[in-house]
Amino acid sequence: MRTSFIIIAITFLFSIISASADTLKPTSWSSYGVTFLAPADIIVDDDSEESYTISNSGITINIQLLNGDGLKKGELISSLKHISEEDNVTDKSDITEIDLTHFFGAYLTGSCESDNCLYSYITVKDNSCSFYISIIYKPSNYDDAIRIIKSFGLEE
Repeated sequence: MRTSFIIIAITFLFSIISASADTLKPTSWSSYGVTFLAPADIIVDDDSEESYTISNSGITINIQLLNGDGLKKGELISSLKHISEEDNVTDKSDITEIDLTHFFGAYLTGSCESDNCLYSYITVKDNSCSFYISIIYKPSNYDDAIRIIKSFGLEE
C-alpha cells in the first residue's frame, strides 16, 4: 500500500513537471523577426512598430525597440542598472550576462512594486538594433521567465 502511494506521488510530480515544461511555445514579434518562447495561452495586448506585449494569467512579456543605434555590448550592464534604479526595482539579483545565437544580453530579476519582474536588454550581435524586455511574473513562473529570456533569437 505504501509503495503504491509513493509511485502515485512520483507519477503525479513528474506529470506536473512535464506539464510545466510544455507550457511554453515558440512565438515571434513579426515586425522585427524576434523569436522567443512564450506561454501557450498568450493573449496579444499590443503589436506595433514600437512594442510587443503579450500576457496570460501568470506572465506578461513586453518587448520594446530601443530608438537610435541601440546599445553596444559594453553598455548593457550599466544601462540595465540605470533602468532598474529608475524604476525602483527592489530585491535585485546580480546581473547575468547572456550570449545567445543572435544577441548579446543581460538580465536581472527583482520586485517591481508588488510584482516579480525580470528586466533585460538584448542587442543584435551586429549592433544593428537593441531591445528592452520586461517580464512580470507570478513566483511560480520564475523558471519560465528565465527560459523565456534565454530563448530570444531572430527568424532565419
